[in-house]
Amino acid sequence: MKPVSILPRCALIGAALLFAQTVSAHGDDAPSVAEVGEHIGDYENEIADMSDTVAAIVADYDKGDSVGERVDELVDTWENVEFHEAVETHAMVLYPPIWTALGGLREAVDEPDATAEVQSWQARFDHALHEGVGALKLVAAQGAAAPTPKPAEPADASTIDIIKRNLDTVVERYRSGDVEAANALLHQTYMERFEGIEGTLIESDADLVTDLEKDFNATLPLLMEKSASPNKLASAVESMQAKLDRAQTILDEAADNKPSVF
Repeated sequence: MKPVSILPRCALIGAALLFAQTVSAHGDDAPSVAEVGEHIGDYENEIADMSDTVAAIVADYDKGDSVGERVDELVDTWENVEFHEAVETHAMVLYPPIWTALGGLREAVDEPDATAEVQSWQARFDHALHEGVGALKLVAAQGAAAPTPKPAEPADASTIDIIKRNLDTVVERYRSGDVEAANALLHQTYMERFEGIEGTLIESDADLVTDLEKDFNATLPLLMEKSASPNKLASAVESMQAKLDRAQTILDEAADNKPSVF
């Protein structure tokens, strides 16, 4: 596989700053800009640990070891480090590349004699991590000068339907050959729609949220990057639709249990 070229560092970080201080779906757990500045050292330690983990995984893969489960464990680590929340909140444009690199690495290590591809995904993962922390440093340096946060989409009953329709449109655009438009709509849907309901969903089914995050930011982008058949992309979207039906059930239950205000 020929990896997609990576944008220059200044372009990526500049784009990340456009999304600085985006309201996180995780609510009160989201770090403020001041807290980001205070924890830069912690983020750097976390990404150093993850980079070391990937290096060990790649070395053992080269020896012929089975390392798929260790990549899965790395995904769990990424989901739980403080750096994850900070990037998702303050440098959203750099969030999908980390997921995509992890997804690509997970697929690659299941293939025999794919050392070059595995190393390529390792390099992309390391690059994405460092782009993320670089963006957070600039966000912290901007402080109060950062843009006003954009409110997350409300968790209303129509949100899931909009997401599902958008995903169908992603498939249609991809099938027509407009990969750029398909990717743009996928990213927009994640940021402007799914992010708005994540907080409610994670309280009831954190695993479902993780699965959908992977789908939005790794599974579908990877399929498009690798020029998979439109039918394969449609099949992945169909699997997502079933998860989104589960999400709708959770939202409905949350709405029914919400206390009335008089």
